[in-house]
Amino acid sequence: MELLPGKIPYLLVNKIQHYAWGTRGVDALIPRLLGINPEPDTPYAEFWIGAHPKAPSEVVLGDKRVSLRDFIAMYPREILGKEVAEKFSNELPFLFKVLSAAEPLSIQAHPDKEQARYLHEKDPEHYPDPNHKPELAVALGSFYALAGFRPYEEVLSILKKYPEIEAFVGEIVVSDLSNSQFDSAEAKTFIKTLFTALIRRSITHRDDFIAQVEKLRERLSNQKDELSEVEKLFLELAEKYDDVGLFALFFLNFIHLERGQGIFIDAGIPHAYVRGNIVECMANSDNVVRVGLTPKYKDAETLLEILTYDTGPSAVSSNVGKQEKILYDVPAEEFRVAYYRLEENKSHAMTGRRTVEIGLVLNGEISISWKDGSNMKEMSFKRGDSFLVPAILESYEIGAKESSEFYIVDVPVGRGVTKS
Repeated sequence: MELLPGKIPYLLVNKIQHYAWGTRGVDALIPRLLGINPEPDTPYAEFWIGAHPKAPSEVVLGDKRVSLRDFIAMYPREILGKEVAEKFSNELPFLFKVLSAAEPLSIQAHPDKEQARYLHEKDPEHYPDPNHKPELAVALGSFYALAGFRPYEEVLSILKKYPEIEAFVGEIVVSDLSNSQFDSAEAKTFIKTLFTALIRRSITHRDDFIAQVEKLRERLSNQKDELSEVEKLFLELAEKYDDVGLFALFFLNFIHLERGQGIFIDAGIPHAYVRGNIVECMANSDNVVRVGLTPKYKDAETLLEILTYDTGPSAVSSNVGKQEKILYDVPAEEFRVAYYRLEENKSHAMTGRRTVEIGLVLNGEISISWKDGSNMKEMSFKRGDSFLVPAILESYEIGAKESSEFYIVDVPVGRGVTKS
């Protein structure tokens, strides 16, 4: 069979990851999106769209399928575009996902490029590729996350509010923190000192840690005042975990995203997605350095090495409402994400294309039409469908057969988009 890619869009078939924290049954977004019946008590956590070797998508070619990874390897310039192929060594540089969390993911961070190469060489079992993993998460409804260290002043208030944490970290560290006035650089250093003491002592003084966790758990359980969101989360997680993540979560910003809002997580930022549904795009990597709230492999010393210790909340977009297009132009060279909302019979012309695009239809049904010689051709994609548009298709038009929402990811090398 001739595989040479045509100047046409392609339907993709993708893989589901059934991690334990995923949503189940009627609450599971991924089966509803795909129009399939969920298996009883099976978690549907992530839906991967891309060419990562762990779970590559497949390209539909007539009545057959071929791995997207293999398809790109055969024709990198035609699919990726010349610039992308040269810059990213003939690899698709991003991984696109739908993530659906019923309970919190681990507290984690991602390495930068140099750190990722080192970790992969040192421990390929736990760090499966040499890539960094900057990522964008865009909420599909109410979504909760922990991300970035709280400002220095809030850290001090946490220590005062929760004497159990203060007692565990150690009087000397706490005294140094609270009795000094710091500029931003010094505050960052002392956040590092505090967090390092917390992580290391949880390993070397485990009995003391468990005792202080139990003290805080008992006090909050009997507290008459309304609990904060973080306190409620602590009590919920203390039923399942007994690691340092139970104290670490108090030092991170608790963030609530509404539909359409996005958060960008760069290398070294501690974070944990707590609950809800998102679309997520990242560099093509599965490297995660975990420290707590997980039964998976934890690597405390590596996490301490890669954290940036910047304070303050991570940047969140304010793009919400009924816009026809939202561009999430994040500071990553591997991907750019755009959301579209088109009413019935409306369209967008996609012109000046020099890069691969991958799309996902969230709601409705769209058509992609393009010129083939003197003829016009068209393909339709419905809710849950994902598609690949190779770079050799220089221009096309997306039309809405009914009111529709969809995402398109490309690589930021110069795509022109005009409304028609």
